[in-house]
Amino acid sequence: MSGPSNLRITTPANAPISPIQSTYSIQDQYVDPVPPTDAWATFLAARFSQRPALYESFPGPEKELVRKELRRVRYLREYFATHRLAPGDRLPLAASLEKAHNLWRDRAAKSCKDTLAAIERELPKAETKTRRPLLLRNRTILRQVEQWQSSGYLDLQKAMSPGSYVSGLEAVDDSVDDDPRKSDYGYNGWVIVFEEGKGGVTIDHPDCHGKFPHQKIAMQKLLYDMENTPLKRAKDHKQLRYFHMQANNMKWVEDAVARYYREDGDLTRHRRLHQRRLYHHSSSKTESNTEKLLKRELWHCQERGGADTHLPPHSRQIRPRCALVPSPPQAETTGNMLRPPGADQPQPGGFFRSTTQPQDVVLFMPYLHWEIEKRLVRMTNVTRKTRQIKEREFAFERRNKRRGTWGSVVEQATKRAKRIDSTTSDLGGSGSGEWNTEDTPSWRPRSPLGSYLWLASKMYQLIDEAADWRLIGDHLYTESPLHIRRTLEQYYYWTAEDTIQRDRQQVVYRGTWMHNDPEAIPRVVMVDQLWLWILDENTIISAFPRRWGRNKPDPSAVHRAIRDHLGGIDPSQINSIYDLALIIIDECSKVFFDRTKPDLRPEMVDIYSSAISKIAEKKTEAYERFGRDVKRMNAQDPLQTAEELLRKSLNIKYEWSVLMEAQNVIDQLQIMQEIFTQQIVVMGDFERAVRATILAAANSSSSPTGAGAVGGRRYSIAYHQAGVGPLQGDANGGIAVESRFKATLDRAAALITEMKLRRDELANLEKRQANTRTQLRELLDMKQQQSGIIEAKAAIRRADESVLQGRSIVVFTVVTIFFLPLSFFAAVFGMNTKELNDGSMGLRDQLLYMFLLSSIVISISLALAFSSWARTVLFGGFRLSYAYIGHRMATLTTQRGRGGNGRTGTGYNIGGAGGTMNISGKHLHGASATALREFMLAKQREWEESKEREREKENGYTSGSIANGIRMQDFGQGPSGRMDGDVSELPLHSSSSRRKSSTTRPGPRNERRRSSGGWTSGQFSVSSVRFWRRSSRPEEEVEG
Repeated sequence: MSGPSNLRITTPANAPISPIQSTYSIQDQYVDPVPPTDAWATFLAARFSQRPALYESFPGPEKELVRKELRRVRYLREYFATHRLAPGDRLPLAASLEKAHNLWRDRAAKSCKDTLAAIERELPKAETKTRRPLLLRNRTILRQVEQWQSSGYLDLQKAMSPGSYVSGLEAVDDSVDDDPRKSDYGYNGWVIVFEEGKGGVTIDHPDCHGKFPHQKIAMQKLLYDMENTPLKRAKDHKQLRYFHMQANNMKWVEDAVARYYREDGDLTRHRRLHQRRLYHHSSSKTESNTEKLLKRELWHCQERGGADTHLPPHSRQIRPRCALVPSPPQAETTGNMLRPPGADQPQPGGFFRSTTQPQDVVLFMPYLHWEIEKRLVRMTNVTRKTRQIKEREFAFERRNKRRGTWGSVVEQATKRAKRIDSTTSDLGGSGSGEWNTEDTPSWRPRSPLGSYLWLASKMYQLIDEAADWRLIGDHLYTESPLHIRRTLEQYYYWTAEDTIQRDRQQVVYRGTWMHNDPEAIPRVVMVDQLWLWILDENTIISAFPRRWGRNKPDPSAVHRAIRDHLGGIDPSQINSIYDLALIIIDECSKVFFDRTKPDLRPEMVDIYSSAISKIAEKKTEAYERFGRDVKRMNAQDPLQTAEELLRKSLNIKYEWSVLMEAQNVIDQLQIMQEIFTQQIVVMGDFERAVRATILAAANSSSSPTGAGAVGGRRYSIAYHQAGVGPLQGDANGGIAVESRFKATLDRAAALITEMKLRRDELANLEKRQANTRTQLRELLDMKQQQSGIIEAKAAIRRADESVLQGRSIVVFTVVTIFFLPLSFFAAVFGMNTKELNDGSMGLRDQLLYMFLLSSIVISISLALAFSSWARTVLFGGFRLSYAYIGHRMATLTTQRGRGGNGRTGTGYNIGGAGGTMNISGKHLHGASATALREFMLAKQREWEESKEREREKENGYTSGSIANGIRMQDFGQGPSGRMDGDVSELPLHSSSSRRKSSTTRPGPRNERRRSSGGWTSGQFSVSSVRFWRRSSRPEEEVEG
């Protein structure tokens, strides 16, 4: 905070000193570099003890402004009373803040005595000029802290509360206060007025606060107060008026133009025609002035990525252009929009006015700005959540429209609107304050003072950004939507859904964010839009966004720069409304090129120059590495070193990363150059529009007999000096007077030159970076060529080694050829044969066996080596042999285990449709592994069934007997242990059956089974019996 000497509105010297002020005399040491500009900012900058006297020194309108803002802050604090930073917090933010405040005060009061005693002991020892005043200041502060626990401190707190000296703070004045139920609550517009012969003036209006050039008015009063709004077609044409809106909100623009012409501003019909892509040419008699100015080709048709598309919100943009529109005539029936007599005639020394029907100017232009990265993240979160909510609502509406229940949708929406507090959007819920602009905080301070300051900053952040997130929630998806701010990447890649990673690759972000600096504030480059209308050659309406947040003073804000410029300008430089428009355009264009303001705006040109220099340094380092590798390769190194160099040359990770950085810088510089190119094109159209307006006025007044003869000669001389028309005459003092209009055209030409210079500065940076990129590409090419050379050298060395190996093989071959016949004959003559020695076998038989067996071995080896079919046959034979051996081993093991316990004369035929296999005691040796498994399972079920049968007998049930000694349990049963289903096909003799509902199913299927299945010698086929299994599902037929 700043002291009273730094305030624009200060306490008068003869003002009485309040008791509160006398109790605390410590003055601030911090000097605010940006002094406050209105009564409310001055009130906030003053200490609590100074505020009562400061408030009493304000005039009536300034007091009303302070009361209005205090009521707004109180309303927002009450609204966020239940807000929690995270869902897991036990206490709301306001309660946590109060708790942290009390905890810090208690701890400070307890440690105050010890700290004060230490200061008293140190004071006699302090001899330096800086140390002793600091100790005295701290002692005074600690003595004030000692009073916190006194009985009179609560009375002192109540006396410092604004409610004790600001009257009417509890009552809401509808004529002054804004309606908190509307979405534009908390937004202000700006009003700047220049009067002929006086320069900038402060208009006397009950809704406007502040002084020139910092007069502001609430948006609700500016747009919707039909009777008292200053935004009307002016009667007095001796004034130049400038109205500004702090958002690119198409709805606000339509309402502002409608207020200017005193119309209702309903453009619903035009919006619906545009959304349906219909062309509608209505008669001028039925079109309002608002519809003529905001016609399709200059408004909705110029919008890209509107609310009716599925593109992301950052894709919205009004295409850059500047056009002339005939100004509607001022009808005499209105009574309050007439020009004064002789207003059409230009007066010496006055503002420029056309002698014919004036031309309105429409201008849309992009420009560069910036934002703090954390604020950008919060804005992105609000936008994303708003989009998710709207998409769910749209899906719900479409679904119910298809079902034909649109009436229920309207009814539910009406109930929801009544239930939700209208001061919030869907982001905030029904006054619960559960909405949050960012994720759950990952860190919280632990000390009492740190917790208190941290929670206070969070509460300030909520109050500061409440107007912005509510504006997004209510206007982002309307028929005339809000155009949000965009990053540099979002402007160029406007169809991309998420550009967070690309935004963090910005050179400005990396240049302002440092790992080792906790106080670094990362920032990003933004692309905003300037919307400007010049009406009746005496009024300007502009709209461009501010940075995220409301209350914090922003010296880098574009409109703040415009106000400062107009506040210090010479009144003689404002000769027409076009001079004022040139200042607005220039301030928007030179945000990053104005180095005179000490604020947080990043020095973009310096940051890019530094990044280019670092990339060039990395490029030089890469060249040096490559040079060292080349020197090592040219030396007489062995082959292993060459291969290491080859692998190293193939690793281009470092060079590729540097190349990507260079390409990223070039891409961003090209995007900014494109923005400046669009500015130059728009500014060229604006200059031609101004020249055409002056030329039309000169031609209409060129007749020496007309009423404007003298004035017409002045315009002709001025236009001749501007180089756009012939000199048609002269008059006394004409050249001196009308040279001001030539100065307007000169300033327009100079502004175009400045824009070109700014673009050229960016182009020079791009050229430097392009040279570095070219050198990096050449380095990669040289590394590729060098790797080719290394490979060629390695190939030559390997070829030489191959030649040496070939010569060695030739030597071995010659030796083999020499000794092979000798070895063959030695082996032949060394054999035991009848012909040569006393052997038992003849030579013929031995040779036959030798050549026959050798041929077989050679053939098999060649087949396995060169024939896949032969390998398949061989391996298949091995698998079959292995399976057969395993099967035989399992059969023998089972037969030995059962011994002589198998049944004779009784067995089991187990199988299916493909055949059956008889399993009995004497046939187990022929059963397969699957049949053996089935047999073992059947025996296990037999034992289980015996137990179940005993339990059934105990419960009074009897089981039927089965002929030939075969039991039902041998076939399987259901989950209850009994066999259910159709058993009439078996030769059973049952005296009683538990399931009497079981019946035989006649049919050809059963007959076919009887004829084919056959019952022989007590053996039967399990596959011929059908079972039904009980389960929770319907009965399912299972083939056993």
